[in-house]
Amino acid sequence: MTLKLGELAQALGARLEGDGSLEISKLNEIQVAASDEISFISNSKYLKYAETTRAAALIVPEDLEITFPNLLRTTNPKQAMLKALQLLNYKERLVRPGVHATAVVHPSVLIPDSVEIGSGVFIDEDVKLGENVLIEANAAIGSGCVLGEGTRLYPNVVLYEDSILGRNCIIHSCTVIGSDGFGFAVDAGKIEKIPQTGNVILGDEVEIGANCAIDRGSIGPTSIGDGTKLDNQVHIAHNVRIGKNCFLTAQVAIAGSTDLGDRVQMGGQSGVIGHLKVGNDVSIATRGGVTHDIPDGSMVSGFPARPHRDELRIEAILKKLPELYKTVKILEKQVNKD
Repeated sequence: MTLKLGELAQALGARLEGDGSLEISKLNEIQVAASDEISFISNSKYLKYAETTRAAALIVPEDLEITFPNLLRTTNPKQAMLKALQLLNYKERLVRPGVHATAVVHPSVLIPDSVEIGSGVFIDEDVKLGENVLIEANAAIGSGCVLGEGTRLYPNVVLYEDSILGRNCIIHSCTVIGSDGFGFAVDAGKIEKIPQTGNVILGDEVEIGANCAIDRGSIGPTSIGDGTKLDNQVHIAHNVRIGKNCFLTAQVAIAGSTDLGDRVQMGGQSGVIGHLKVGNDVSIATRGGVTHDIPDGSMVSGFPARPHRDELRIEAILKKLPELYKTVKILEKQVNKD
């Protein structure tokens, strides 16, 4: 989509400085933007690129001191950038209704006229599909699954039987939903598998990244609440309950029967051991390891995870250890001389 700079300013709620008649084709990074593209500066450390960029215009904070021919000034550059991406860059993959000739769909499945089923897809019996569902190539959907209206499965997604997905969910390639939880009992040295008889339930507008694994419950469901987003390579174990509007970034792992509240944020490679309660509005920093319940509104970091301020103090002390060690050795020598 192409917009005049003045039209873009109006759409973003930004203040225009410069030529509003310029045609803008795309939002791009400031280092590589072309002469018909717009870029942005959200941090003063990127000001140096304003001298060399070929961009036609820049989105900048309202109070940023900068000399540039064409500017869109705003109090929220990040939000303006997001909206510009949606207007200029994003090309929605529209549903092309129909069933590919190579798809295998059980006769019991009713396919709404608005649904697209791609090549090599397998759909087992008693699956329920909402309107405008898009199932891309080679996805496999087990018996009894439910896909809500507008939900999208990218290529090679696997849904085990009885998985339930709400409206407008997005599941990226090679993610597996509903695989068996890691449940085993040891008796006289023999490992016996515990049947995993639950399922997985996703709320509305849940997005799951590529190569994730969401295990079914052993008894009862594993559930993820409305609006929650998972990055790539996240593992959710059996009977985990995740609340609404949570963010879990890359390589997060949550052990079985853990309960996360609403709006929990977890940094990359962080984790929670099993059977814990993590409250609402909790932030767990990158590589934080949670080994105990966390109350509402906490920010924790480190391993074992502790209040972030405490962890910062500990890290500050650890940096001084080499110096403290030298001091101790000097004192030991003095004591030995005495």
